[in-house]
Amino acid sequence: MPVKPVDLNKLRSAHSNLYETVVAISKKAKRLHDEERAELEDKLLPYKEMIRNPSSESESDKIFPEQIAISLEFEVREKSSHKAVADYFAQKYNYTLEKPAEKKIIQVEEDDETDGD
Repeated sequence: MPVKPVDLNKLRSAHSNLYETVVAISKKAKRLHDEERAELEDKLLPYKEMIRNPSSESESDKIFPEQIAISLEFEVREKSSHKAVADYFAQKYNYTLEKPAEKKIIQVEEDDETDGD
């Protein structure tokens, strides 16, 4: 797998904080990866069922060519991290940071509880 260097100055140009930009791209890449993984699992599910519950003895050891073709199709696809970076540079998404909620200090008055005895 070839390494694709990313121009950090380009990343910095959109937002001032490089770390936040990298985190946003990483989260997008994870989301893309999870979607692709779910799609792969859905496509391979029938073959997993055949292997788990074979109708014959020979079917449990069988390698399905369709299963290999599906796996190779997903292997050839662009990696999710590369796609997330490319999408960011193409401005297909942007991110905004949530500002942390301000902490409010609540003063609790303590009542002096005496029994009066």
